[in-house]
Amino acid sequence: MASPIEVILIPTVLIIIGYVLKRIGMLKAQDSSTLSKIVTNVSMPALIFVNLSTAKLNLSMIELPIATFIVSISCLTIAYLFCRTKHYSKVKTWTIMLAAAMINTGFIGYPITLGVYGNEGFLRAIFCDLATTMLFVIYGMVLVKEFGGDTRKVIIEGAKFMPFWAVVLGILFGMTHIQLGYVINNVLEYLGQATIPLIMISLGLTLDFKDMKKYLSTTLVVSFIRLVISPVLMFIILTIIGVKGLGFKVAILESGMSTAMYSLVLSLTYDLDYKLMSSCIFTDILLSLGTLTVIISLLG
Repeated sequence: MASPIEVILIPTVLIIIGYVLKRIGMLKAQDSSTLSKIVTNVSMPALIFVNLSTAKLNLSMIELPIATFIVSISCLTIAYLFCRTKHYSKVKTWTIMLAAAMINTGFIGYPITLGVYGNEGFLRAIFCDLATTMLFVIYGMVLVKEFGGDTRKVIIEGAKFMPFWAVVLGILFGMTHIQLGYVINNVLEYLGQATIPLIMISLGLTLDFKDMKKYLSTTLVVSFIRLVISPVLMFIILTIIGVKGLGFKVAILESGMSTAMYSLVLSLTYDLDYKLMSSCIFTDILLSLGTLTVIISLLG
């Protein structure tokens, strides 16, 4: 069995490959957008559908998105209290709040959980990510109220989120035992297998170390909330509601992931401090290589 460090090193090497490809000019930073669209709309939905449609589901898994939802709101509140003590502007406050609250349960969480706990763990990670999907829409609607914008557009964008429909169809096909046939099943499996390398290379293309020093003190606070306080809160919540076994381990691991890439989408859409948000994301990714290794070791 691979060690926690080896598990973390696999996506790390893939991220480095993406960064090197950008540095040598083989790919450009903007290519990350194309890769992300392929992942979000094609390969990740295929991966989710294949795993859900063939899995044995139980009602206890609904506890995972509920716990993830509570943790995210708690981190949002802690970040808000921190910003109040610093008397930050409304724009900077919301940027920090989103960075602390939005958990990368999908783009980073899926490959890490799959590598550590296999398909059974990945199945539970999908349920954790349901909360992130819902919160993306909820936070978007709150930002419309705070900064102005089109509420209808936010709802439409949330409704077009393909991983969500992959979950719905995956559960439906799993419950009804509908068979898609050899060709379609294998096509979906091949597409799903592309998810992890595409995600990591895409992240590597977005890495930029120029602004990290400027925002370092603030991003370290966000990282502490996102990478340390968040999994501790998840541990407490799961213990209180009595979640055990693999679901317990996966939820804690997922709660310790870096800031979600979708928080950058929200910051760009509503004119928040996107440079600060990018710095938070990059800092979290780098520091999470250490914190996730510790979490995996402790969970066993």
